Amino acid sequence: MPLVQPNFDYFTYESDDGTSYNIRAGKEWGAISAHGLAARANDQPRYITSGSRKPRMAVYKDLTTGRSHSGPVGTAAAYTALSIGDVVAFPVPDQTADVNYTLVHKRGERAPGSVIQSFLADHA
Repeated sequence: MPLVQPNFDYFTYESDDGTSYNIRAGKEWGAISAHGLAARANDQPRYITSGSRKPRMAVYKDLTTGRSHSGPVGTAAAYTALSIGDVVAFPVPDQTADVNYTLVHKRGERAPGSVIQSFLADHA
């Protein structure tokens, strides 16, 4: 049986504030239109995940084995269109046929906020 090797590429990710980034994801993940990832553009900055910045994510689980598969969701519209219980087929190592995974969790985008402090005159 063939061993499935993960293949990665960069795709366009549109953040909630409308900025487009190149984000790294598996080619199989990016090929699923429901995830809303488009081909990357060379002039876009790379999306860098940190403790305060995380992309929208979808988490699928094989309900038989408990294996999970997750990745970014490229647009807010694609994120809204995903429903818990949706089923997607993913390739699995040492399996000849793809395996159905069920969407079990969606996580919205997290972006650092900015707090602007105003300095008011002290009361007299």
